[in-house]
Amino acid sequence: MEDLQIIELFFQRSEEAVSQTDRKYGRFLRSVAGRILSVPEDSEEVVNDTYLAAWNKIPPEVPKALKYYLSRITRNLALSRFDYGNAQKRSAFAEVAISELEECIPDPAAQPEMRAEQRELAKTLNRFLSRLSGTDCALFVGRYYYNRTAAELGGKYDMREYQVKYRLKKLRAELKRFLEKEGYTQ
Repeated sequence: MEDLQIIELFFQRSEEAVSQTDRKYGRFLRSVAGRILSVPEDSEEVVNDTYLAAWNKIPPEVPKALKYYLSRITRNLALSRFDYGNAQKRSAFAEVAISELEECIPDPAAQPEMRAEQRELAKTLNRFLSRLSGTDCALFVGRYYYNRTAAELGGKYDMREYQVKYRLKKLRAELKRFLEKEGYTQ
C-alpha cells in the first residue's frame, strides 16, 4: 500500500492504518529501535508507541515522507526509553558514536546559551547534509542517526570497513570546517 493511502486511512481513523503501517514499516522501525535498545521487548513496545503517536498526530499533521516521519518518532521514543532505563550510563556503542562527533559539534550543556540555538544548529546540519553526495549523506546519517557500525555501512554500500571509517573521518572534518564557517565553535 502506498504512503498516501496509509495516511488517508489515518485521516479516516481506520484501524487498518496501523496494520498497514506495521506491514510496510514495522521491520524497519524495529531495527531503528533495536539499534538503541538492547531488549527486543522494549523495541517492540517503542514501535507500538510509535503507532499510537502517529495515530494521535495524523491528523492534523500530514507527513511528507511517512517512513522518515515514523523513524523520527521511533528514534526519539527509543532514546527516551534508553535514557530512562540507563539514567547516568550509556551503552558503549552509543558512547562511541557520540564521541566521534564531539570534536565537531559544540556541547549545548557546556554552553547554556547554545540550548536556545539547538534548532538553528539542526538547520545548519541539514544544510551541511544537503551539500553531500548521496552516499556520503547516507553514511553520515547511517552512522550518527541510525547508529549503524562501519561494517554494516560497508556491507550496505559495497565498501570495506576501513573505507567507511576513513570517509566518516573526512566527513567529520568537513562538518567541523562547515560549522566553524557558520560561526559555531567549541
